[in-house]
Amino acid sequence: MSRVNAATGNQPRGNPAIPINAHAVPPTWEDEELAAYEPKRAKAVEEKTRADARAELLARQLPLQWKAIREIMAIRCESINDKAGRVVLRAVSPNLDSLEISREDGLKIELQFDSVTRKIKFAGKVLGYDREYELSVQSLNGVDSTAWYSPTTLSTEQPDDLAKLMISLLLRADQ
Repeated sequence: MSRVNAATGNQPRGNPAIPINAHAVPPTWEDEELAAYEPKRAKAVEEKTRADARAELLARQLPLQWKAIREIMAIRCESINDKAGRVVLRAVSPNLDSLEISREDGLKIELQFDSVTRKIKFAGKVLGYDREYELSVQSLNGVDSTAWYSPTTLSTEQPDDLAKLMISLLLRADQ
């Protein structure tokens, strides 16, 4: 059974069980404090969820990214050798956490991987100074991906670009 205003033909506003002229109960102290706290909590939970997802992405990607750099470096060396028709660069892996790329005249770059710090260190006389890259999470348009970040040069590199850079430095170095 609906209550329609005979003069206007409109439904009355509000809940028919509560009279229109009844006073609203003021919020309690607890209600006010929770109203102030809840947005902060929701933001903290969202940030924690995002941080956990990034940490999980790093943990999952770290061995894959190291393996990718090792393989790409070896492939790039083979490609240079094929183009030259001789062995110009040699990739040697003394263990799973290191790689050496040497030129035919003996100059070389050594890569050392540290899974605890999530870093790769490139060392060698041809570089001038040791270069460290740390695997980090980069966000672009809300999408997270991993990349190698250098705190020294403030650059971010993908594995293929990093391999090309280091091999170029080795090939262009003077004795």
